[in-house]
Amino acid sequence: MKRDIPEKVTETLKDIGMNVSTAGWDCHGTFVLLHKALEKVAVKNKITFDKPEILECNSERRIASLIVTGHMGDKSEWSIGEASPSNNKNSYPYAMAEKRAKDRVILKLVGLHGDVYAEDEADSFKEERPEEIKGGTVETEDKDDLPEVTFKKLDNTEETVKGIEFIKEVFITFLPIQHNRADIVGFWKNNKEARETLKELSLKDYEEVEIAFKKRAEEIVNNKGENDGK
Repeated sequence: MKRDIPEKVTETLKDIGMNVSTAGWDCHGTFVLLHKALEKVAVKNKITFDKPEILECNSERRIASLIVTGHMGDKSEWSIGEASPSNNKNSYPYAMAEKRAKDRVILKLVGLHGDVYAEDEADSFKEERPEEIKGGTVETEDKDDLPEVTFKKLDNTEETVKGIEFIKEVFITFLPIQHNRADIVGFWKNNKEARETLKELSLKDYEEVEIAFKKRAEEIVNNKGENDGK
Protein backbone atom coordinates (compact mmCIF):
# COMPACT_ATOMS: atom_id res chain seq x y z
CA MET A 1 0.00 0.00 0.00
CA LYS A 2 1.33 3.39 -0.93
CA ARG A 3 2.11 5.83 1.82
CA ASP A 4 -0.04 8.96 2.13
CA ILE A 5 1.93 11.97 0.91
CA PRO A 6 2.03 14.79 3.50
CA GLU A 7 0.30 17.98 2.36
CA LYS A 8 3.50 19.93 3.04
CA VAL A 9 5.29 17.86 0.38
CA THR A 10 2.58 18.52 -2.20
CA GLU A 11 2.62 22.27 -1.47
CA THR A 12 6.42 22.46 -1.67
CA LEU A 13 6.50 20.70 -5.04
CA LYS A 14 3.69 22.88 -6.38
CA ASP A 15 5.81 25.95 -5.64
CA ILE A 16 8.54 24.66 -8.00
CA GLY A 17 6.15 23.54 -10.74
CA MET A 18 6.38 19.82 -9.99
CA ASN A 19 4.13 17.21 -8.39
CA VAL A 20 4.51 13.90 -6.60
CA SER A 21 4.18 12.02 -9.89
CA THR A 22 7.10 13.79 -11.58
CA ALA A 23 9.34 14.63 -8.61
CA GLY A 24 9.48 11.33 -6.76
CA TRP A 25 8.12 7.87 -6.12
CA ASP A 26 6.92 5.56 -3.39
CA CYS A 27 9.57 3.06 -2.28
CA HIS A 28 7.85 0.46 -0.10
CA GLY A 29 6.02 3.12 1.91
CA THR A 30 8.80 5.74 1.82
CA PHE A 31 8.34 8.72 -0.50
CA VAL A 32 11.58 9.55 -2.29
CA LEU A 33 12.36 12.88 -3.97
CA LEU A 34 14.66 13.44 -6.94
CA HIS A 35 17.85 15.36 -6.26
CA LYS A 36 16.95 17.82 -9.05
CA ALA A 37 13.62 18.53 -7.31
CA LEU A 38 15.43 19.39 -4.09
CA GLU A 39 17.82 21.66 -6.01
CA LYS A 40 14.80 23.55 -7.33
CA VAL A 41 13.38 23.76 -3.83
CA ALA A 42 16.67 25.28 -2.67
CA VAL A 43 16.62 27.90 -5.44
CA LYS A 44 12.95 28.74 -4.84
CA ASN A 45 13.56 29.26 -1.12
CA LYS A 46 16.87 31.12 -1.65
CA ILE A 47 18.80 28.55 0.35
CA THR A 48 22.54 29.15 0.50
CA PHE A 49 25.35 26.88 1.69
CA ASP A 50 28.62 27.45 3.48
CA LYS A 51 31.71 25.67 2.19
CA PRO A 52 31.69 22.04 3.33
CA GLU A 53 33.79 20.94 6.29
CA ILE A 54 35.74 17.79 5.42
CA LEU A 55 35.59 15.13 8.15
CA GLU A 56 37.23 12.27 6.28
CA CYS A 57 38.84 12.14 2.86
CA ASN A 58 40.40 8.96 1.48
CA SER A 59 40.45 8.70 -2.32
CA GLU A 60 42.16 5.32 -2.36
CA ARG A 61 39.49 3.72 -0.17
CA ARG A 62 36.73 5.83 -1.82
CA ILE A 63 35.58 7.25 1.49
CA ALA A 64 34.30 10.79 1.92
CA SER A 65 32.55 12.39 4.86
CA LEU A 66 31.69 16.06 5.27
CA ILE A 67 29.46 18.55 7.05
CA VAL A 68 27.30 20.99 5.11
CA THR A 69 25.57 24.00 6.67
CA GLY A 70 22.72 25.75 4.88
CA HIS A 71 20.77 28.95 5.49
CA MET A 72 17.23 30.03 4.61
CA GLY A 73 16.53 33.52 5.86
CA ASP A 74 17.37 33.55 9.57
CA LYS A 75 17.13 29.76 9.84
CA SER A 76 20.21 27.52 9.65
CA GLU A 77 20.65 23.74 9.60
CA TRP A 78 23.56 21.37 9.15
CA SER A 79 23.95 17.72 8.26
CA ILE A 80 26.62 15.12 7.52
CA GLY A 81 27.01 13.42 4.16
CA GLU A 82 28.87 10.14 3.97
CA ALA A 83 29.91 7.90 1.08
CA SER A 84 31.92 4.70 1.22
CA PRO A 85 31.91 1.30 -0.49
CA SER A 86 29.56 0.06 2.24
CA ASN A 87 26.79 2.54 1.36
CA ASN A 88 27.59 3.82 -2.12
CA LYS A 89 27.99 2.15 -5.51
CA ASN A 90 28.67 5.48 -7.21
CA SER A 91 32.20 6.06 -8.54
CA TYR A 92 32.33 9.61 -7.14
CA PRO A 93 32.22 9.44 -3.31
CA TYR A 94 33.01 13.13 -2.78
CA ALA A 95 30.20 14.35 -5.00
CA MET A 96 27.81 11.82 -3.49
CA ALA A 97 28.68 12.79 0.09
CA GLU A 98 28.04 16.44 -0.73
CA LYS A 99 24.72 15.65 -2.41
CA ARG A 100 23.53 13.63 0.55
CA ALA A 101 24.46 16.36 3.02
CA LYS A 102 22.92 19.18 0.97
CA ASP A 103 19.71 17.26 0.32
CA ARG A 104 19.31 16.55 4.04
CA VAL A 105 19.89 20.22 4.88
CA ILE A 106 17.31 21.33 2.29
CA LEU A 107 14.73 18.94 3.73
CA LYS A 108 15.44 20.23 7.24
CA LEU A 109 15.19 23.89 6.24
CA VAL A 110 11.83 23.54 4.47
CA GLY A 111 10.38 21.26 7.13
CA LEU A 112 10.24 18.00 5.15
CA HIS A 113 12.91 16.03 6.98
CA GLY A 114 11.39 12.80 8.28
CA ASP A 115 8.46 12.95 5.87
CA VAL A 116 10.44 12.16 2.71
CA TYR A 117 13.94 11.12 1.68
CA ALA A 118 16.25 12.15 -1.13
CA GLU A 119 17.02 9.70 -3.94
CA ASP A 120 20.74 9.69 -3.11
CA GLU A 121 20.14 8.77 0.53
CA ALA A 122 20.42 5.08 -0.31
CA ASP A 123 21.22 3.03 -3.40
CA SER A 124 18.12 0.93 -2.69
CA PHE A 125 15.93 3.98 -3.32
CA LYS A 126 17.39 4.52 -6.79
CA GLU A 127 17.16 0.83 -7.62
CA GLU A 128 13.40 1.02 -7.04
CA ARG A 129 12.89 4.17 -9.12
CA PRO A 130 10.10 3.70 -11.71
CA GLU A 131 11.15 4.00 -15.35
CA GLU A 132 8.70 6.85 -15.93
CA ILE A 133 10.48 9.04 -13.37
CA LYS A 134 13.10 10.88 -15.39
CA GLY A 135 16.09 12.99 -14.42
CA GLY A 136 17.41 11.01 -11.47
CA THR A 137 21.06 10.74 -10.54
CA VAL A 138 21.26 7.11 -11.56
CA GLU A 139 20.06 7.97 -15.06
CA THR A 140 22.84 10.45 -15.77
CA GLU A 141 25.51 8.18 -14.31
CA ASP A 142 24.68 5.36 -16.71
CA LYS A 143 24.99 7.30 -19.96
CA ASP A 144 27.98 6.34 -22.09
CA ASP A 145 28.23 9.66 -23.91
CA LEU A 146 28.94 11.87 -20.89
CA PRO A 147 32.23 13.83 -21.00
CA GLU A 148 35.03 12.18 -19.03
CA VAL A 149 38.12 13.82 -17.53
CA THR A 150 40.88 12.75 -15.15
CA PHE A 151 41.64 14.96 -12.16
CA LYS A 152 45.24 15.19 -10.95
CA LYS A 153 45.59 15.78 -7.22
CA LEU A 154 48.52 17.14 -5.25
CA ASP A 155 49.42 13.72 -3.86
CA ASN A 156 49.90 12.51 -7.47
CA THR A 157 46.78 10.35 -7.38
CA GLU A 158 44.17 10.63 -10.11
CA GLU A 159 40.38 10.57 -10.14
CA THR A 160 38.38 9.86 -13.30
CA VAL A 161 35.12 11.82 -13.41
CA LYS A 162 32.25 11.55 -15.86
CA GLY A 163 29.57 14.20 -16.39
CA ILE A 164 29.35 17.99 -16.06
CA GLU A 165 27.85 17.98 -12.56
CA PHE A 166 30.55 15.68 -11.24
CA ILE A 167 33.39 17.65 -12.85
CA LYS A 168 32.08 20.76 -11.13
CA GLU A 169 31.44 19.05 -7.79
CA VAL A 170 34.90 17.48 -7.61
CA PHE A 171 36.41 20.97 -8.04
CA ILE A 172 34.14 22.40 -5.34
CA THR A 173 34.57 19.46 -2.96
CA PHE A 174 38.37 19.42 -3.11
CA LEU A 175 38.81 23.20 -2.76
CA PRO A 176 38.43 23.33 1.05
CA ILE A 177 41.37 20.95 1.52
CA GLN A 178 43.76 23.17 -0.45
CA HIS A 179 45.55 24.81 2.47
CA ASN A 180 47.82 27.42 0.85
CA ARG A 181 48.18 29.43 -2.34
CA ALA A 182 50.61 26.91 -3.83
CA ASP A 183 48.00 24.18 -3.41
CA ILE A 184 45.32 26.34 -5.04
CA VAL A 185 47.54 27.23 -8.01
CA GLY A 186 48.66 23.63 -8.42
CA PHE A 187 45.12 22.27 -8.29
CA TRP A 188 44.06 24.84 -10.92
CA LYS A 189 46.99 24.29 -13.29
CA ASN A 190 47.10 20.51 -13.00
CA ASN A 191 43.48 20.19 -14.04
CA LYS A 192 43.46 22.26 -17.22
CA GLU A 193 41.68 19.50 -19.13
CA ALA A 194 38.84 19.41 -16.62
CA ARG A 195 38.55 23.21 -16.59
CA GLU A 196 38.47 23.52 -20.37
CA THR A 197 35.97 20.68 -20.71
CA LEU A 198 33.68 22.32 -18.16
CA LYS A 199 34.06 25.73 -19.80
CA GLU A 200 33.19 24.32 -23.22
CA LEU A 201 30.13 22.44 -22.02
CA SER A 202 28.78 24.86 -19.41
CA LEU A 203 30.15 28.37 -19.07
CA LYS A 204 27.86 29.00 -16.09
CA ASP A 205 29.27 26.07 -14.12
CA TYR A 206 32.82 27.01 -15.12
CA GLU A 207 32.31 30.56 -13.82
CA GLU A 208 30.96 29.20 -10.52
CA VAL A 209 34.10 27.08 -10.14
CA GLU A 210 36.30 30.07 -10.99
CA ILE A 211 34.55 32.18 -8.35
CA ALA A 212 34.94 29.38 -5.79
CA PHE A 213 38.70 29.27 -6.46
CA LYS A 214 39.00 33.02 -5.97
CA LYS A 215 37.02 32.89 -2.73
CA ARG A 216 39.18 30.07 -1.37
CA ALA A 217 42.34 31.99 -2.26
CA GLU A 218 40.99 35.04 -0.41
CA GLU A 219 40.14 32.91 2.64
CA ILE A 220 43.69 31.58 2.75
CA VAL A 221 45.19 35.08 2.50
CA ASN A 222 42.88 36.36 5.25
CA ASN A 223 43.59 33.43 7.54
CA LYS A 224 47.01 33.85 9.10
CA GLY A 225 47.08 30.21 10.12
CA GLU A 226 46.76 29.06 6.51
CA ASN A 227 48.47 31.84 4.61
CA ASP A 228 51.22 30.21 2.52
CA GLY A 229 51.06 27.17 4.80
CA LYS A 230 52.47 29.05 7.78
